[in-house]
Amino acid sequence: MSPKIIWPIIVLLAALTVGLVVNYYQSCDKNQARPNNLTPNNQARNEKQFLDFLSEKKQLPQASQEVSMIAVGDISYSRAVERMVKRQNNINYPFLKIRDYLKNADLVFGNLETPITPGAEIPDFAMIFRSNPGTEQALKQAGLSIVSLANNHTPNFGEKGLNNTFNYLNAVGIKYVGAGLNDQEAYQPIYLDQQGIKLAFLAYNDTDVVPNHYEASANRAGTAFMRIDKLSEAVQAAKQNADLVIVSMHSGVEYVEKPNNSQINFAHAAIDAGADLVIGHHPHVVQTLEKYKGKFIFYSLGNFIFDQPQSAETKEGLAIKIYFTKNGLSKISLLPVVMKNLAQPEAADKDKAAKILQRLDFPLANQDVYMWNQHNFEKTVRKIIYNDAFNNNKIITKQERADLDNNSVSENYNLANGQLTITENEKIIWQSPSDWWIDNFVLADSNNDGITEINLSLWKSGSFGASKPFWIEENDVSVKNHFFVLGFSDGSIKQLWGSSNLPEPNCEFKIADVDNDGKNDLVVLEGDYGQKPQCIGNYLAVWKWNGWGFTNEWRSAKGNFANLDIEKHDGKNYIIVDTP
Repeated sequence: MSPKIIWPIIVLLAALTVGLVVNYYQSCDKNQARPNNLTPNNQARNEKQFLDFLSEKKQLPQASQEVSMIAVGDISYSRAVERMVKRQNNINYPFLKIRDYLKNADLVFGNLETPITPGAEIPDFAMIFRSNPGTEQALKQAGLSIVSLANNHTPNFGEKGLNNTFNYLNAVGIKYVGAGLNDQEAYQPIYLDQQGIKLAFLAYNDTDVVPNHYEASANRAGTAFMRIDKLSEAVQAAKQNADLVIVSMHSGVEYVEKPNNSQINFAHAAIDAGADLVIGHHPHVVQTLEKYKGKFIFYSLGNFIFDQPQSAETKEGLAIKIYFTKNGLSKISLLPVVMKNLAQPEAADKDKAAKILQRLDFPLANQDVYMWNQHNFEKTVRKIIYNDAFNNNKIITKQERADLDNNSVSENYNLANGQLTITENEKIIWQSPSDWWIDNFVLADSNNDGITEINLSLWKSGSFGASKPFWIEENDVSVKNHFFVLGFSDGSIKQLWGSSNLPEPNCEFKIADVDNDGKNDLVVLEGDYGQKPQCIGNYLAVWKWNGWGFTNEWRSAKGNFANLDIEKHDGKNYIIVDTP
C-alpha cells in the first residue's frame, strides 16, 4: 500500500481514537440507564454503596423555601420627572437602566410619593406633587408589587387624588399599604403570599411631616399615622396571620444622615411588637442601618426616582434585596444607585457605591459578582449582610409548573427527598428511578435547540451502563454525581443526554446566557467527592453545549462558594455567589 493511502488512514484512526476518549470524559451515551454487565457480587456492592449514600444524604437538613424582595426608596413622577418623561416620549424612561435588576426578585416594594391623578403640570420646586395617569403602568412594567402611600405627598390632591390613585393601582394589580378610603383600610395590613411564604406589610406616616387632615378617619380617605399603640396592635395581629411582618415608616429630618428619636422609637416599637424588618423613607438621603434585637432597620433608603439634583446625596439611593424564609431573613444584598439624567437610577460605580454604603455605618460582608468582559469573566465584589448560617448543604424541595409537551395542559414538577415526580391532571407521567438521588432540576434550554429541557443534577451508582467503552475493563459502580438532560415529547419523557461519572460533583447549577453570545451556558459550583454527602463549592465553572456534550469554557480560582444565582442588570446576566 502506498504512503499516500496509509497516512490518511492513520490520521483517520487517530482522530477516531481521540474522539472516543474525549467523548468518554465529557459525555456518555443517550440511553444510559442501568449497568447490564454486573456480576451478582458487584450488583450487591452497587446497591449497598447507594443505600449507604442515601442514608447519609437524608441526614442533611431540609432547605427552606426562599422568597426574595427588592425594596427601593422614594418614587415620584411629578415636576421635572414628568417633563423628562414627556421629552423622551417614554413613560418607562426612569426605569430603563434598573428594571432588569428589579425583575430579579419575587417582589418589589417602594414608597410612591405622589398621587396618580389628572391635573395641571407641576412646576419645579412646588411642594404639591401629582403624577399623570399612566405612571401606574410604568410601575407595573418595572416590576413593582406593592407600594407605600403613607407619606406627605400622596394626599396632596385630597380625597379625590387618593381615590384616583387607589383605582389606578388596583387596575394594574399593584397592592398599596398605609392609605385607604377610611381608617380601617389605611391601618390594615396587606398580605402577599409568595411560594408558600406569607408576608404582611404595614406602612405609617409621621405626624410631624403632614397636616392632621392627611390622617384617615372613619369617614375620610387618608393615610395611617405613626401611633405606637396602633402599630403594636397591628403588628401583633399581623404576626398571627403571616410568617413575616414588614413595617414601612415615613419619618425623619430631610437631608440629614442620622435618624431622629421619632424614627428610632417607632422602629424599635415595631420590632418589639414582632416586626421582622423596618424600612424607612422621607429624608431623601441614605441613613444608618441598625440591627435591633436581631432584626434590621433601614432608617432611610434615600431617593430612587426623584427630581432633587441639588446635591450628590439626594441623587443617590440604596436598593436592598432581602431573602426570606419562613424562619426570617437569611441575607440582604445591597445595590447603591445613582440617578443619572435627572431621574434615571442605575447601579453606582465602585467609588460612589463605597461612599453611599459608608452612611449605613454597619459592618458588611462580600458577595462575588462575575461578569463577561468580552474575553473572560471578571470578578467584582458587592456588599451583603448574612443573617443566617452560611450553609448550602441542604435537601431541596421544589415545585414548578410548565407545559413542555405543548398540549395546553401544564405539568407539575415536584422534587422531594431526592425524587422527581412529573404529573399531569394528577396522573404520574414520569418518576425518577429509586436508585437515583436528584439534588436539583432546572427547566431550561441547555442544548440551545430552542426547546425547554429537564436538566438534572443527580447521584447514582455506575458510570456507563450498556454502552461501556471497549477500552474500559469494568464499570465504576461507586456513587458519583451526573448531569442528565431529559426531553418531553409525544407524551413521554426521554433521556437526550447524560454524563458519565463527573470528575467533580456539581453542588449547584444554573442555566443562562452569561457570556452574552445569545446561547445558554451551564453554570456550576464544583465540589469534591471527599466531602460526600455534602458538597461545598470549590470552583465556579461555565460550560457550553458543543453539539454532543458540554465543553468547559472557564473555571475560577479555588475558593469557597455557595448560593449560586444569576442576576440581570441592564440587559446583561451576572453570576452571583456567596463567599463566606
